[in-house]
Amino acid sequence: MNKYISLAMILFLVCLCSCSGGGKSPAPETTQPKKVETQKKEKVKPVLIQEEKHKPEYMVSGTRDPFQPFELATPVNLAMGDPSKITDPLQKLSLSQIELVGIIMGQTNRALVQESSGIGYIITPGTLIGENSGIVTKISLGGVTIKQHFKDYMGRVNTREVVLSLRKEEGE
Repeated sequence: MNKYISLAMILFLVCLCSCSGGGKSPAPETTQPKKVETQKKEKVKPVLIQEEKHKPEYMVSGTRDPFQPFELATPVNLAMGDPSKITDPLQKLSLSQIELVGIIMGQTNRALVQESSGIGYIITPGTLIGENSGIVTKISLGGVTIKQHFKDYMGRVNTREVVLSLRKEEGE
């Protein structure tokens, strides 16, 4: 674009100088024959446009791609197998739907849990419970400890321990 503007300005100045005669009155004609001057044509050099260098792609390692769909952790993703193979109803419930009703201490400690619909289940250490591959690790007088494995937003498997405790009566 600048090339065309500068070319137009040069043509305008040449035209202006040739039309005005340089401000001089015309000179008397001489008897000498005029030499026809041929104007030298200036070769216009093409403007070389440099190609833009390709910038390297933005690569970030260790972060989640924001354009990939968010994948929730399910027992299938955590090596539990096919969800149709889950036969235990405790594995289909989340821990928020389960309430600890009682604890039975003995040779093998057991606990009674109840789901939100009112159905009760007896659990022992090693019982699979919850939809995030939870497993009962410890039953004590204070409550039931459940270890859950889940995937975070980065896809890493994390472990969380949840303690279900007995609901206290009024006045305790």
